This record gives sequence, C-alpha cells and structure tokens, in this order.
Amino acid sequence: MKYGHFSNDGLEFIVTDPNTPRPWINYLTNEKYCSIISHCAGGYSFYKDCRSERTLRWLPENWHFDRPGRYLYIKAKGKSKKAKVWSATYQPMRVKPQFYEARHGLGYTQISTKYNGLLSQITFFVPEHDDCEIWLVRLTNQSNKPQDLEIFPYVEWLLGDYHLELRYRNIMNLYNRVWFDRQHNCVFAKKTASWGDLNIQSFQYEAFFASSLAVSGYATRKNAFLGKYNTEATPRGILEDKFKNISFCSGEDGIACFKHNLKLKPGSSKEFVIILGQTEPENIQKLLVKYRNLSHCHKALDETKKIWKKRILDNIIIKTPDKDFDLMMNIWVKYQLYICNLWSRSPSFYHEGSGGRGYRDSCQDSEGILAINQELTRKRILKIASLIRKDGTSAPGWSDIFGPAGHRPNKDHQVWLTYTVSAYIKETGDLSILSEYVPYLKDKWRGGWEIDPNFSGGPTTDGEGTLFEHLERNLNFAFNNVGERGFPLIGHADWNDAIDAAGIKGKGESVWLAQALVRSLKMLAELAQISGQKQKTDDLLNKAKTMAERINDIAWDGAWYKRGFTDDGTVYGSKINPEGKIHTNAQSWAILSGITDKERLKKIINSVDKYIDGPHGLALFAPAYSKWNPKLGRISMFSEGTKENAAIFCHAAMFMIVAYCMVGEGNRAYKSMRKLMPNVQPDYDLYKTEPYVYAEYLVGPGHPYLYGEGAFTWITGTAGWSFMAGTEWVLGARRDFEGLRIDPCIPSNWKNCFISRPFRGAVYEIEISNPRGVQHGVKEVFVDGRKIEGNLIKPFKDKKVHRVRVLMG
Repeated sequence: MKYGHFSNDGLEFIVTDPNTPRPWINYLTNEKYCSIISHCAGGYSFYKDCRSERTLRWLPENWHFDRPGRYLYIKAKGKSKKAKVWSATYQPMRVKPQFYEARHGLGYTQISTKYNGLLSQITFFVPEHDDCEIWLVRLTNQSNKPQDLEIFPYVEWLLGDYHLELRYRNIMNLYNRVWFDRQHNCVFAKKTASWGDLNIQSFQYEAFFASSLAVSGYATRKNAFLGKYNTEATPRGILEDKFKNISFCSGEDGIACFKHNLKLKPGSSKEFVIILGQTEPENIQKLLVKYRNLSHCHKALDETKKIWKKRILDNIIIKTPDKDFDLMMNIWVKYQLYICNLWSRSPSFYHEGSGGRGYRDSCQDSEGILAINQELTRKRILKIASLIRKDGTSAPGWSDIFGPAGHRPNKDHQVWLTYTVSAYIKETGDLSILSEYVPYLKDKWRGGWEIDPNFSGGPTTDGEGTLFEHLERNLNFAFNNVGERGFPLIGHADWNDAIDAAGIKGKGESVWLAQALVRSLKMLAELAQISGQKQKTDDLLNKAKTMAERINDIAWDGAWYKRGFTDDGTVYGSKINPEGKIHTNAQSWAILSGITDKERLKKIINSVDKYIDGPHGLALFAPAYSKWNPKLGRISMFSEGTKENAAIFCHAAMFMIVAYCMVGEGNRAYKSMRKLMPNVQPDYDLYKTEPYVYAEYLVGPGHPYLYGEGAFTWITGTAGWSFMAGTEWVLGARRDFEGLRIDPCIPSNWKNCFISRPFRGAVYEIEISNPRGVQHGVKEVFVDGRKIEGNLIKPFKDKKVHRVRVLMG
C-alpha cells in the first residue's frame, strides 16, 4: 500500500512516507482529555469540550498544511561546520530524514526519524486517568562521533473558546497569560476570562507544559521566538542562535518552548518525557511529579495499550474469506466507534468543532457499540433521555461544560432514541430500563449555546417520567407535528442537515422522516407489548400503519419514493425534478421501516442500481444540484458531489447496505460495503484520507474531477452502522428479545465464515457453511452438536463457550 501498511497483527498502521496526501491522524483520549495527532505530530488538544476548552491552536487550513502541532526541534552543534537543525517529527521543518516511520496504534502514536546519525523515537499517548498527554522521547546516537545537542520541545497555545478565536483573534489574544515557573520548571498558560457566546466565563482550568530534562532556556512569546514573518518551519530563535529566555507572555500569541542541552556518546541513548495538559490548577503539581518519573510513564503507556487492546479484541471476532473485511470489523471500525462514542462529531481535524455531543449522533453511536460495551450504552441512553422535554421535543445535544444545546424541535432527533433503547433491551434482556425515571428538560439554553435573555435562572428540569414515557412523548410529537399531507415537518432540516430551507416557513415535510418514524413506532410498540401495555401497543401500531399508508399513497413516485415537499408544496426527490431525482435514504428507509411490498421493492433496488450506484459506492442522491435552489437550501450550494450534494455519503450508504441484507441481497450488500472500505481503496493519491478509518463521504460522480476523493474522516455515524452491518447483518449474529438470531446474508462466493459473539453471559462461536453458494437463508442450526428449531438461540447465561454450526441453503 502506498505511503504505509498495516502491521502483521493489524493493530498498527505504519506510515512510511511523511508526505501523505493529507495528514493521517489518530485520536489519543480518555473521557476528559483528548489529543488529535497526525503522523507528523500536527493537531490539537482539548479538555472536556473541543470548542470551549481548547488547549492547543488549530488553524482552518491545518488539514492541508498539518501545522501547528507538537514539535521537537533538534540542533546538532559542530566544531567546524554550521549547526544542523531538524524536527524529530518531520514537520514543521521537513528536513528529509534518513529514516521515517509513524505508527498509529490503539491509544498511542509513535513517530521515529533518523537524521545526522541520531535516531529519535517519540511515543505520544493520553493516560487513562489523567488530564494530560505524554511524549515519551528516546534519542539514540547511532553515529561514531559524540553528539552535542540542543533540544527544543514546542507547542502553541489557544486557550479557551475556539469559535471566539476565529472571530476575534486580535481580542482573544489580549486575555492570554503565559509564564514560566522556575519552582516547577514548567510553563503555565491560561486566559484571564472569556466573555463571548457561551457565557461570561472565568478560565477555571490551567494549561501546562513541562519536561523531565533540566531546563536551560524557555520561551513563551510566539513572535519573539519565531522572528519577523517566520513560521514554525523557520524559527529564528533556533536557526540564528537568537533564543532568549522570555518568562512571561501577556496579551500576545503564546507558546511554550524549552531549551535542553544534551550530550550523547556514540551508541548511547537518552530517554525523557514531555508533559502537556489542562486541568484544575490544584491537580497540576501531582501530574508533574507523577509523569516526570520515567518508569511511571512506561507503566502508564503499558496500561493504556492494555486497556485499548482489551476494548477492541476481547469481544466480537470474525473470520471470512476477505481478510481486509476482517481487519476493519475486528479492529479499526471498533476503534473508530469508540472515538465516536467518547466525543461524538465535534473534535474534528477538518472543521472547527461546535463542541458538545449530538443527540442523534450519540443515539446511533451508542447503538453501534452495544455488542461490545453495554454499560456505555446504558449510561448514554439515560443522558440522552434527559434532553427530552415534556412536549416531546428534544435538545439537539449537550456539552459537559455548558449543558443542553439550543431548541430545534422540527428535526429528526425524536426518532433515534427508541432504536437505541430497543437494541439495548435485545442485547441485555434488561427490560427494567423502561421503568427508570428520568428528568424532563426545562430549557436554559436557546439558539446553539446562546443564553436565553428571558431566562432568569431556576431549575433546568421539569419533573420526571419513565424512560418509556419519554420515548412515547418523543414519537407522539413527531407523529402530530405534521404538514398538510400528514408527513412530519422537516423544520430546520432532517437527517440531511443541508436541506435547511425546505421547511424554513414551517410547512415543508419530510418523507424520509415519516419512514423513520414508522420504524420507531413499530419498535416502541414491541417494547410496549413485552412490558404488558396492550393499549399502548395497539395505539402505536395504528399510528405506524396510518403513517405508512400516507407514505405509500402520496410519496410513491412510480419507481422509487419521493424525498419530501418544500414550504410551497414543491416535491423533491421525484422523477419530475431535473436534479435530485432519487434520494437513497427514501429508498433504504422504505425497506428499513418495512412499508414497501415486494413489487415496489424490486423497483427500488433496480432504481438504486441504475441511478445511485457507481465505481466508488452509493451516492446520496442523483443527479447532483448544479445551481442554487432557494427552496431547498445549502444542499444546492455545495460543489456537485461534495458533502450533502450527492456525495457518496458513507453513513447513508450503510443504511442501504443494511436494507440489502434485510431482503437477502448479500452480493449487493458486500459489494457496496467493500467500495467504501478505507483499506482497499485502489488509488490513495485520489482517495487521500486514512486507510484505516471510514470517511464521512467520498466525492460523488457529479464532481468534474474529484470523484472518489475521501473527506472528513473518523467522526461519522458510518462507524456504528458499518459495525452493525458487518456483524449483525452480513455475518448475521443479531440480537433479539428472546435470544441471539443467526441470519447471515453473505456474498454467494463465501463458502465458510465465522463469528465469535459474546451475548448475555455466554460466548457463541458460530461456524457458517454455505456449500450451495446462496446469499441468504438458514437451513439448519446446531448448538453444541444438537439441532435447534429455527434460527434463534435461547440465551444460556452460563459463562461458557458454545459451538454453533450453521448450514445455509
């Protein structure tokens, strides 16, 4: 593979060429502190919230230039020759090394370079229980001469609210206070306070930067260190021997940089540690003492690796004829899914990050991770439920710093939590969660994170109700909040955030949202039935039937389903539209919601094949919008084939892949899935993004020259839906209320495959045989040598391993 390869065990991706088409990144994180790091140490860090508590600076062009970042400059002094200066992470100086290698692993990144006979190895990681990141550095003199070195670790501070920095950089810098503390041999940094969108806020945390080496120099002011008109690539303080001890920065761009003197004999090594973090001031001294101890750093690194390895490997494992598919399902999709669950969609390398966690995103992520972490899902369900108001609307998300986000009732949030709760009960058998009492939200925040000027304080809760009652209020609101055709109002937008003008006047309707609502109503009816609520079961099923009939009567377009109607009644996603004729989501969710009959099903699949599918995967719709359409909104503003304007949106493609499996189309499902897999892309100079995690989208066929380029990796609902698609639908080990259902839907050329599936206190090792080359259909199931009726395995709950043999046919 060009630019790098996976390790033999698949647990690392090893970058061998620093000049990748884009920065290829990793997330190093616990649940409070997060470091986003590229293969050349670019990126940023934050504490608790990526918007309001940003530690290091990130620039909008970072994903093109991979700066700024966490750098270690090295200067080798010679007696007769001019000193050589380079950076141990290749960036920012980009001096060509004799050797370069970056290993992105589970919870750590290690960058190694060799130049001037000096091998440098830096291992970056975030300890599981502390608010900091560690750079564990080892320098080895592999030359036959002594090396007289100066070492300069360097970072640039942002400190605080990133959005305010973008808008008011000249003002926000004036709040900066950065200082070197001789007693602690540490640079501290903070803002005096911040007065902006989020609140009048004192900067309650302090950032810090320290080293285990003796400090012979220090710098805190960026301009003085870099020199006039210079960048990190040409730091005057190092290149021209102009390094000056500057202990205090006030009201300027702040940095932290140390100067260390180090002599290395031939063959000798020196190991030291750099500590970067942000936390409550009273915690800092303890962290400095703890991590200046190298043996403790190694212990913490080992612990971090073990924790991540256990999270990823001690659960579902698959084996199929496609080793690339196995690699993604067994390791990298799980890892990506964990990052999505920890931080939702905000901490991106590609955009500024709005902060907090999203409601619908967290619903899907926590459903996706259920099979490998039920505790996380349960915790998340109860948190998300607390964002529901008594009227059934929901806050679109929350921040650990600022609480619930603003008021957007006419979106798709209402339909998602029921899916997660249903899946949780199927996975665990824990019906009691429906009776858990959860508070209702009483709004404090409006309009994003803006303060409601009419809010005078008081409680943020409005009584409480059971989880089931919260879900019921959610769906009743969605069912009743409809337009003249009886479809849910699209309001600000539905799942497709860019259809943001279709309902701006409060009349536009969403067919997709109607389909998603039918699916939710059916699931809640199941929950009502198994909890003995007959009347509610009947009511919910009647509502599902009513909405399904409306969809089939009004939204069928002859060969596919329409997507929706604008405020003035104009249809979109219809054969009468010159652009945006057919939308994938309206077809996949017709299948997912079970509203379509066999005749229409065939037409849907044929239409998707004809108009939507292509060499790089399933597009979001076709054809792309080529000009501005004020009735629809910014969906028509994006360049053709990018973002929501007919890109190959991987999340939506996964909806269709699951739909294919539901109707037995194993060949189509697998073929579509493989087109999106990052580790099998045919041309990485075209694809550009990481080969080990899914992109949000690939540029679609409507673009004049970028068709197939990847974009916006890591934080995408693709991870959760991909994992569910691969394990529950393709391999077919699917949770159900009464047990584990075995229902594979595989490509016909797979003769044998395997999945080890932990489920309700036992492990099921499932061997699947497909001698007749079918795509779907279970002929026989044997459990521990005994044939069972049907394909549902009743839970054993005995903490044992059970052998399951499945014969397809």
